Amino acid sequence: MEQLDLFADLGEPEAPKSEKTITLPKPTAGQWASTVAKPQQPASPAAAATTPAVGTGRPRSEFTLRPVDGATFGERVSGAWHGAHGGNRMEIPLGIVATLALWPQKGYARTLADFFRGLDAHQILQCVREVAAYWWMRRPDLIDTASVLFSWADEEEKLTKNELHAIRATFRAALDANALDHTGHADPYMNTEIDLMSWAVTSLRHKTAREGLGEYHTPPDVCDMMAAQIIGTDRETIHEGYSLLDPCAGTGGMFRSAAQHLRSLGLDPAGFTWFAQEIDPLAAAGCAVNVIVWGLGKNALVACGDTLAEHSLWTRAVKHRRAMVELRDDARAQMAIAYALGRVEQLVSGVAEAA
Repeated sequence: MEQLDLFADLGEPEAPKSEKTITLPKPTAGQWASTVAKPQQPASPAAAATTPAVGTGRPRSEFTLRPVDGATFGERVSGAWHGAHGGNRMEIPLGIVATLALWPQKGYARTLADFFRGLDAHQILQCVREVAAYWWMRRPDLIDTASVLFSWADEEEKLTKNELHAIRATFRAALDANALDHTGHADPYMNTEIDLMSWAVTSLRHKTAREGLGEYHTPPDVCDMMAAQIIGTDRETIHEGYSLLDPCAGTGGMFRSAAQHLRSLGLDPAGFTWFAQEIDPLAAAGCAVNVIVWGLGKNALVACGDTLAEHSLWTRAVKHRRAMVELRDDARAQMAIAYALGRVEQLVSGVAEAA
């Protein structure tokens, strides 16, 4: 995964212009379910290495271990959490998935997975805190939006015995479902094939709760088709500098499809402006995680709010990003001062001992 520079200068993205803005529609398709048709797998690993991804001209790479499909991944995470009687705090298993998705790695998923399997619940909590801190220094606005997925790890003394047991069981289940193989590629195209956060949300949240929230995650094949139709293939019409907006983004499924379609055209999604609005805090948090995993670049923002009541949240999102960057920079300055003072104390102590 290509990482952003430490303490990256994010600046403020240019406001979307109507003539260069694509608003991704929210279709009325039903939510994802196990009955959704799954793409046929190639007959052999050799065929997999040369089989082009649906709707693109790019070949699928061959994984060390073939990752499970999104529906199976979600079912295993949900099954592990509920099977261990973890309770109704969805943010905990979702945070575990987010931690694995965001963990910085460079192609050594199997070694990392073997190491992670040996961790106990308290060590896993430390991993959650560390990955949140790592990305907060790079994208403080997105990690603040996703904070609900990580803040529970700071409540270690409040977590019950069942929750700690379920945390470890869910962590191992996500590893066994090859979570790291979905997000550990140097090529962001490969990291964007499946929306792990959406499948986890769909599996963990009860059907009745989804209906009450009006939460209907669009099947990925439908998103792929719509993105291809809306964006088109004319490089004279669509180019870097355009903005893509989704007012009811969920975890960003339409963004995933749009990014993959742009890549199939030879365009870098990081050269576009992406703005997602979502009313559900957990889905918005998942979208913020995906924006990083999918390599959508520094001009990608996610806002949590009611699109129908507030309409565009762009101004609020930009102000939030500005505030988070200032807070990050203040923390960096304080750390630099603390480090400098520590070095001075070491030098003074060394001189005193020498005297």
